Amino acid sequence: MNKKFTLSAVFTLITIIGFAQCPTYFARNNGNGTCSSAEVKMYFSTCPTIIPTIDSIYSNGKNLKITMLKADASNCASKGYISYCISSDIPPVNTLQVFFNFGGTTLSSTACSVSTSPVEAGPTPVILSSFEARRAEGNSVVANWKTEQEINADKYEIQRSTNKSSFETIGTVFSKTSNSSVAQSYSFTDRTNNSTEVSLYRIKMIDKDNTFSYSPVETVKGLAGKKSDFTVYPNPCVGNAKVTISDLSEPTNIMVYDNSGRLIKHTTLTNSNSFDLNNLQKGGYFIKVTGEKTGSSSVKKLAVIN
Repeated sequence: MNKKFTLSAVFTLITIIGFAQCPTYFARNNGNGTCSSAEVKMYFSTCPTIIPTIDSIYSNGKNLKITMLKADASNCASKGYISYCISSDIPPVNTLQVFFNFGGTTLSSTACSVSTSPVEAGPTPVILSSFEARRAEGNSVVANWKTEQEINADKYEIQRSTNKSSFETIGTVFSKTSNSSVAQSYSFTDRTNNSTEVSLYRIKMIDKDNTFSYSPVETVKGLAGKKSDFTVYPNPCVGNAKVTISDLSEPTNIMVYDNSGRLIKHTTLTNSNSFDLNNLQKGGYFIKVTGEKTGSSSVKKLAVIN
């Protein structure tokens, strides 16, 4: 006669084996190149003495009916995980109930409630709280970033783009602690940026499993040349004025803001070096002129006294 067990009944039959331990978190379908089917990685704080097999996996009390095809512990010592090739995919969930067998009978499994990694399916489990890049002296650009959490973090690659499309790695900074819930600060100086045009910087955050994610992109102005100088005449004016670029050498953006910071006019000069401001209401304005290539900018005030 076939016997059926509910999930709660199965739990009552669980016997915790000595030295058995639960993973700290899991990652699904990250891929390490060894599975032809789906894969789940179980991360352990300490590699188990006995490599556990998976008897079953439940999600929200429902048996996912997944068969384990192969376990690979070759990366456990160096990267902290055991890879399991499984027969079918695991749906996106935050927590799994996993029954591990450390060498005993089916009914002597260890029941583990395992949560997903902080950022699932690819991105590294690093919480980045800030990142900035700024030009210092000469060819130097300083990048500073801060993390609030690092789990299995390995290194940070600093990447730069000078054509606004492709990035290249220009330096590497290794994680200070690999695992930390305490804020960590990092810095890198790029001493080779002699571009006169705007450069883009980002951080590639790589964990010990070679999964990664990117920081937001920071824009850095070109190598200091002469500022985008311009005149506004007349100033004060009675409603109409003209902005004139003294030496137009690149496409230049002109933005006009009112005192509340609202953008009211915007144009880009490419051939002509002047722009007419007409029908302005009484009040104060800020005019910002920025070169598209160099990022060099200047700001001047305009008063309208209608």
